[in-house]
Amino acid sequence: MRITDYMVPYVHSDDVPPEILIAIKTSDIERVKKAWRYSQNPYALARATMYGEAEIIGKPSSVFIVSKRGYTFYVLKYPSGNILVDVSMVDDDLAEVIQTELLHVTVRRQGSTYIATSIEPLIATPKEERGKELIEVAESDDIANWEIPTLGYGYVTPSTKSLFNSNASDEVLFRIAKLVNLRFMTTLRVKGQVLHAIELTSPNTGKTTFAVRNVFLLNWSYVDEAPSYAKLIMDARNGALGLVYRSDGIFIDEVDKYGKEMKDVIHIMLTGMSHGIWVRGKGDRDAPSIKRILPVFLAGNKYNKVITSTTPRQYMYDVLSTMMPQSEVEALLDRIGIVIMNDDPINISDYKSNYVIADSYLRGFVAYVSKLASQNYKDLGLFSGRRRDQANIVHAICVTLNLSKDCEQIAKEVETGWLV
Repeated sequence: MRITDYMVPYVHSDDVPPEILIAIKTSDIERVKKAWRYSQNPYALARATMYGEAEIIGKPSSVFIVSKRGYTFYVLKYPSGNILVDVSMVDDDLAEVIQTELLHVTVRRQGSTYIATSIEPLIATPKEERGKELIEVAESDDIANWEIPTLGYGYVTPSTKSLFNSNASDEVLFRIAKLVNLRFMTTLRVKGQVLHAIELTSPNTGKTTFAVRNVFLLNWSYVDEAPSYAKLIMDARNGALGLVYRSDGIFIDEVDKYGKEMKDVIHIMLTGMSHGIWVRGKGDRDAPSIKRILPVFLAGNKYNKVITSTTPRQYMYDVLSTMMPQSEVEALLDRIGIVIMNDDPINISDYKSNYVIADSYLRGFVAYVSKLASQNYKDLGLFSGRRRDQANIVHAICVTLNLSKDCEQIAKEVETGWLV
């Protein structure tokens, strides 16, 4: 087997996000396109259910429970409309994932109401053995562990230039790999802990591509606006759980545009990022008392070229201090282990391979590397408080992925941040 046997084309389509086609392995692409369209377009779903049933593929924007005429239903909210699912159709296993997974639902229309006739999750449970297999195949192809995340998200690496007919310089490809691996660290769970990140880099560095891929790959949520109480924690009007209870990671994009608007929720985020406790939203309903340890990735564009002589972390402090009180900036950056910036632009789309590692194997890789990094974890005695924990996690990941011959030095860079 070669590494290419574990990769699938990144198919561009106007009808469906390419991440959907990657996540769902099928030769019937037209069927997937229709099912996705029916989840997004109210008119298309209405026509499709005029004389029978229609298939829907998508992750509902919210899920809550209602009672109607003595019957109890789950309500799946899609852009095309609300779908009622009788609770008798939802066993314990499905109840665990109905809030979080990409779903395949068959629906019929009853008057003006859509009723589900079948429902199943589409994302398979991560299997560590697939991650182990992927590493073994990569090694047989002389591909380093640290190149796997870069290949996984669709970019050429120094060892795969001939595979993808690339004439890019090794210097540029090493730079891209460094950037991708810093981002990838946030997908891992080391001894039950995660790394939060903030990135301000020039446009076209692949921030949004990374985030959207993770929506279907790892059940992350992508937010391109200032998150509200209702969106983040719980909608007190109907009890619909927010993103932190329905996702395994939160990516908040374009913080450079609306950072000032985050002041109403920043204190909630601080508690959640440090302890996994997300306090109730506004209203008279309490959010569940469930500990949710999940990564938060803040990202935005950086337009001025040079960060002068300050460190990336100090520069980030200066930028954020123009958006929110300094005490909140200090508390936020204290919780963030990965700080990424760049000076020279990286047009990362010029280095795409047009292939990605199949979701099932990349998901297994995340699980397997998390396990290995947990085994490689040790206390280096660097720094104190949260920064000490962050340095230890970065060191464990560095050792696992063979990112450097001096992983202790990489761990020390948690204090300064990374310039890529």
